[in-house]
Amino acid sequence: MGPSSTRWPLLGAAAVAALAAVAACSSNGSGAGSDASAGACQAYTSAASLTHPQVSLRADVLPLFQGACSAQARPCHGDPVVTLEGRPFLGLSDGGTDAGLVVQQLVGVPSNEDPSMNLVTAGDPAQSYLMHKLDDDQCTLAPECMKGVSPSTDCGWFMPYRADAPLPPAVRDAVRRWIAQGALNN
Repeated sequence: MGPSSTRWPLLGAAAVAALAAVAACSSNGSGAGSDASAGACQAYTSAASLTHPQVSLRADVLPLFQGACSAQARPCHGDPVVTLEGRPFLGLSDGGTDAGLVVQQLVGVPSNEDPSMNLVTAGDPAQSYLMHKLDDDQCTLAPECMKGVSPSTDCGWFMPYRADAPLPPAVRDAVRRWIAQGALNN
């Protein structure tokens, strides 16, 4: 038995590995780019057009999710079993994912960390928890995050988890456009 197994002797190796994976991909309770206690927390605003260009889930957004959220470096959302852990499945890193399943995991689904907000609210990026996590302004939602099942009282880290910085604005704006354009399975 390894060190983790001695801590939780009643759990099998598979359960210990699953708990370790959840811990590695869960929010840790501190927004990396924001410090709500110091008053530095500000809502992110994008100047990007949300109507043009047209964005496709399959061609534009899924490759972003697969590269940043499902790939080997950050597999936090790349296995369908993550749904059992309260995280949405965002697609396999090899691209072999049904886009409809990703839409089902995100659109109209309440966030665990902020149950007052859906992960994605079709047509409204500002009311989509996913955008707050990507933009690293989730600290603006801190009072609501205390009501969720997450131990994070400030909505945790920005996404992708353990990245050095948020994704570039152009990448985030592609997701923002997809949401603004109806979060379609297209």
